[in-house]
Amino acid sequence: MTTPKEPPPDGPEPVPSGPDPVPRDPQPAQPSPDPAPPADPEPGSRPTPEPPD
Repeated sequence: MTTPKEPPPDGPEPVPSGPDPVPRDPQPAQPSPDPAPPADPEPGSRPTPEPPD
């Protein structure tokens, strides 16, 4: 398996760069949904002071 990777100069270059961006994509995707839910409860408590006015 190591022999076929050595002959192609273009192959080994994209291979190492491929795995790097792959793990980085899923990471940022997880934190994005987390901050979304907390934003909902925030606006819910704000409208409460409106009714008393």
